[in-house]
Amino acid sequence: MKQILIVVASFRHGGISKSLENLLSLIDAEKYRIDVFAMDHYGPYKTMLINCTILKKNKWLESLSARYSDTKGVARMRSFFIKILRNLCSYIRFDITDFIFKFAMKRISKDKKYDTVIAYSEGAPTRFVSFFNVHNKIAWIHCEYSNYLKIINNVDETKTYDKYKSIICVSDYTKKDFCRIMPSMYSRTYSIHNVLNTSLIFELSKEKIIDEHFVKKNFTIISIGRNDWVKRVYIIPQIARALKDKGCEFKWYLIGPQGLTDDHKKLESNIIHYEVSDCFCWLDTKDNPYPYLAQSDLLVNVSISEACPFVINEAKVLHIPVVCTDFDSAIEFIEDGINGFIAPIEQITDKIYILIKNKEEYNRIKENIYSFIYDNEKMLKDIYALL
Repeated sequence: MKQILIVVASFRHGGISKSLENLLSLIDAEKYRIDVFAMDHYGPYKTMLINCTILKKNKWLESLSARYSDTKGVARMRSFFIKILRNLCSYIRFDITDFIFKFAMKRISKDKKYDTVIAYSEGAPTRFVSFFNVHNKIAWIHCEYSNYLKIINNVDETKTYDKYKSIICVSDYTKKDFCRIMPSMYSRTYSIHNVLNTSLIFELSKEKIIDEHFVKKNFTIISIGRNDWVKRVYIIPQIARALKDKGCEFKWYLIGPQGLTDDHKKLESNIIHYEVSDCFCWLDTKDNPYPYLAQSDLLVNVSISEACPFVINEAKVLHIPVVCTDFDSAIEFIEDGINGFIAPIEQITDKIYILIKNKEEYNRIKENIYSFIYDNEKMLKDIYALL
């Protein structure tokens, strides 16, 4: 039995945690024994992952990774101290981050020998896993790498990725994007879509919705995702206003975290500005969003960029038509005019309008999507070949 270690940034909501949950639920547990180590233990997925052992936290590593709002008491003081110390050490060009990473790596490796160590996302997990003295290291990229580089001020990570035997990108487009930036990695980079536990999705979708804010009437639209500039959900009230002005009757729900960031304030401001509180409802994060998705008539995704959009594939599994923007990987997941529509953001209103007003066209798309089958077998076969 192969011993596998998977490293994640945290157990918080998001596509990466959902991807891992699906992978662990489908992986052959008789052939692979999997440990999961989180650099930051905050988030609900700590109790939601199966077929694995959750390793205990490293308090110093978590102090470096944790959000201030998630900590309290001694943990908050320790996190504050470590981050101040990191900043001070940077002035003398001593990287305390690497010191803590190496210390945590040695603690994990002390009592167990792993056949494969996986950094399950770009960023900190990839840098952390690069220190492991294991031949078969795998880096998993769940984003459009060129956009990620903008966030980290175009830091050159070539030396980090050069320590990996394999690099998995979650779509053909994200592989192309990564290899354009790091052509030397082409021979070791693979495109493998996220697996989906379709039977679990169907089972969870049947759960009864106990939520006074969700009322199924008229045409129901749903969007699911975090509120930031990439997901662009702040533009939904403007689209809803345009649909209202065209005489459409609908209710649009957004499932995603609420908070006090500038993106959240922008969305709230737009709800008021476009006067759509009667037809748009911002729900909070849901541990089980599938009943909401299953009871909707249409999923709308307005993202600027998507690597392998989980929610689009989940909608297709539940036979819900999709309208999405023309991000670069969209054509890998939607057949335009067959099981949904792909359009520039300026044309999204028109595409939604067609499906609300033209029942014949909606039923045609709906019928086409009923034939969709998500094929996990090939993806799992490709993953096993790398493990």
